[in-house]
Amino acid sequence: MSTIQLNVKSQGNLSRISEQEIQKTAKILAQGFLEDPMFSLIFPKYETRLQALNAFFQPFVADGVKRGEVVLAPESQGVSIWYPPEVSVFDAQFEEMLAEIMSIASHFGGLEAAEQFEQLANKVGANEPTTPRSEVLWIVVLAQSRGKGIGGSLLLPALNCADTKKVGCYLVSSNPRNISFYQRHGFQKNCSIQVSDTYSMTGMWRHPVEA
Repeated sequence: MSTIQLNVKSQGNLSRISEQEIQKTAKILAQGFLEDPMFSLIFPKYETRLQALNAFFQPFVADGVKRGEVVLAPESQGVSIWYPPEVSVFDAQFEEMLAEIMSIASHFGGLEAAEQFEQLANKVGANEPTTPRSEVLWIVVLAQSRGKGIGGSLLLPALNCADTKKVGCYLVSSNPRNISFYQRHGFQKNCSIQVSDTYSMTGMWRHPVEA
């Protein structure tokens, strides 16, 4: 599969990854989410978390390449995985992938990690919108590259798709620090997803923008 360039104003070119870049892309996601509170909950042992996340993200990237879009920022500064509205994200194939990821979580974090991930995935799935939408499943910008507009560029293809097809765009923010960033790009808080007594995530929705 060749790499297809996507033109994005002010940020050069984003690129769709090839199947040969799955491991590389998973490593970028692992690095970007290393300090995220969701993964601190699933993989509390920091010394093994990066290795766990490298394995954790590979099935997600592979599924994104197959059924959705995996977009890489220039110089590998960030990644987004998103799905267009015609794709049913949480279908039987996705459920099979989640079973694989639970096995990965168990391998690196034991039964407790697998149970934490299963609980989290079930709660996220229970709060999924039922209307057609673009869905941003994962988006990350590496720490040294933040504040340069790269995150907005990584969101742009999903937002443009949603606007063109006149549907909303949905994502779940795993870190409260990121909510204001999403709000600047038109998202509003849609639901609170209580994962544990001390941790919750936020479902966020953006209405389509008329041209």
